[in-house]
Amino acid sequence: MFVFVLGRDISFPHKKNAVAAANLPLNLWLDIFNEKVGRMKKYYVFLLIFLLIGCESEQKKGFGEQEVPNVTGNSYGNMINHGFVAKQDNLLIYMKFNDSTIPFSNNAMMAKKEDGTNEVKLTSKGFGDINVMKEWVYYTVMPFSDVPMLFRVKLDGTEREKLVKGAEYVQVNNDKVYYYDSIKNGLYKMNLDGTDKVQIYSPKAEVTVSFVVDHEQIYFYKPINEEGDEGKLYSMSLNGEHVRKLNDTVSYYQIIDGVDEQFLYYTDADEHLYKVDKQTGKEKEITDRKFSSLIVDENWIYYLNPSDHYHIYKMKKNGGKNQLLLDKKVSDINVLDNWIYYKIDGHEDIFRVKTDGTENIVFSKHK
Repeated sequence: MFVFVLGRDISFPHKKNAVAAANLPLNLWLDIFNEKVGRMKKYYVFLLIFLLIGCESEQKKGFGEQEVPNVTGNSYGNMINHGFVAKQDNLLIYMKFNDSTIPFSNNAMMAKKEDGTNEVKLTSKGFGDINVMKEWVYYTVMPFSDVPMLFRVKLDGTEREKLVKGAEYVQVNNDKVYYYDSIKNGLYKMNLDGTDKVQIYSPKAEVTVSFVVDHEQIYFYKPINEEGDEGKLYSMSLNGEHVRKLNDTVSYYQIIDGVDEQFLYYTDADEHLYKVDKQTGKEKEITDRKFSSLIVDENWIYYLNPSDHYHIYKMKKNGGKNQLLLDKKVSDINVLDNWIYYKIDGHEDIFRVKTDGTENIVFSKHK
């Protein structure tokens, strides 16, 4: 005889016991029933707690704040080249691009240790422009309206937030977020949590302001006529004060490519590379070679060479020792430490090669 109580059986294998059970008083049957139900309640409560803990662990499967947090969210050179890779301490944060015909429809932002272990997905639908500051990752999402939106998410993949719409040239520096607002036509800064948005500078002409935050100064391109088709380089304080002209070269548009302790590097309308002393304003043409995706680091300038199928080159910051590093047609580069991260034209995988041209390997396969 088998009596089933909420999926659990009370067995009486012997006929004699079964007969005895059949003659049990009702109150005794109720006691047995309540006992079984109590046990089942404990069982299901335990199971529920186990599942909740498991779900919470699954949600917070990323990383916490790193031991050595960044002072700057990413290098300026990386940011003007789409900022698809960033680093904080021994953690790499990067985009995993999709191979869809619909741009950015299913991109993911990933993180893993520098040694390649513990890869986790932080969020979906990212475009790039990655900055990492403390326990937060800042990045842009590009919807079909083509108006970039700045988001942030924690390194454990939680608390995703939209901060501002229309943010370009995003730079996280000095515990502030600096950006050009393409909707309001102005250079702004705000707190890391998106509060206290303050306009620093607004050009008269409707042009995007190319700017770089460097220590206690902001260097930027300022139009000098109403149409915005002529301009010069200027500097100002982080609050938008003490605006001063940096150079005398008038250009249709000067793109700021990089900055170091002494010089600001820029290309003019003819794509020739110049440097200008940040203190004296003295300018010098480095080379008349044409460039694409230029990144300046401590000793070298890395770039794509349009005259040689957009292969990766590097040269000294005075224009000397120009040399080929990688003979592949490349669309984008970022530089972190002694690695160049790059994408091949027409493909969504991310590769990396040492800055001396050795150890060319796949870093992240596309989705």
